[in-house]
Amino acid sequence: MKIAVIGAGAMGSLFAGRLADEDHHVSLIEVSGAMIEAIGEKGLRMTGRFGEKTYRLPVGSADHYTDAFELLIVFTKGMHTTSAMEAAKHAIGPDTWALTVQNGIGNVEAIEAFIARDRIVMGMTNWPSTLIEPGLVNVPGDGEIKVWAASGQMSQKLEVIAAALDEAGLNCTLDSHVEVAIWEKLAFNSALNSLAAITGLTVGEMGDRRESRNIVFTIVDEVVAVAKARGLAVDVDHIRESIEHAFANHRQHKPSMLQDRLAGRRMEIGTITGAVSKTGAALGIATPVTTAFADLLTIVDGEA
Repeated sequence: MKIAVIGAGAMGSLFAGRLADEDHHVSLIEVSGAMIEAIGEKGLRMTGRFGEKTYRLPVGSADHYTDAFELLIVFTKGMHTTSAMEAAKHAIGPDTWALTVQNGIGNVEAIEAFIARDRIVMGMTNWPSTLIEPGLVNVPGDGEIKVWAASGQMSQKLEVIAAALDEAGLNCTLDSHVEVAIWEKLAFNSALNSLAAITGLTVGEMGDRRESRNIVFTIVDEVVAVAKARGLAVDVDHIRESIEHAFANHRQHKPSMLQDRLAGRRMEIGTITGAVSKTGAALGIATPVTTAFADLLTIVDGEA
């Protein structure tokens, strides 16, 4: 397939490299000049789970490309999805599909303004990938991808896309209940990211303190209540087990919102914590702790 990955960060680079390894024609769309320069000069470099690899891939801003792609894989942060799609709209043809396994909710709707819903694949992934420096990522372990059609309808193209990801070693499965997995990950992220970004605590430090544990699991319960009001059979015990596993095994990890705050970058609030608050309000479900953290995050957003 002729594929463009929008966003050459940790996850975009992982997907781009693995798909290129299977002889797909992969290009990178990126806005960072430092990232474009690094990949252009040294290639996209990957270490860890798949060994030491260097991929020589086309890289540039959206206007660097003129022809339409078969598949756009969107890996920007949620607040940049619309602007990224706007920049790349000239590379969207009548048969172009899009894939989003971005964090949070609302990305499908943003993409739908440019590509019909029946050509959008949505899902979630828990693959670990860390951007060491521009153009260099480390993949420390295994993960999986779950995807399904945003329209809810099975299609041959959906199967082709899922097979391509699976053949690239990314452990992709089709899951008609993927929205449940998306909301379970949303609960995980809303809890750990929000508290870490406000307090500066690592994952292990949050797990060590009674007060922080109480806040984390209160946010989880609020997200679960909103998901169930939407008719989704989320498993609160599975979410709690995932968080306890993170407390024990990812002790030094700084969640992405904390990393962004420390670097003075904007945080991914609107598609994660803020999205839960907004959806809860629309459904008449109270989310007082989640909403308080969404407000706090908004106050400090962009501050180093």
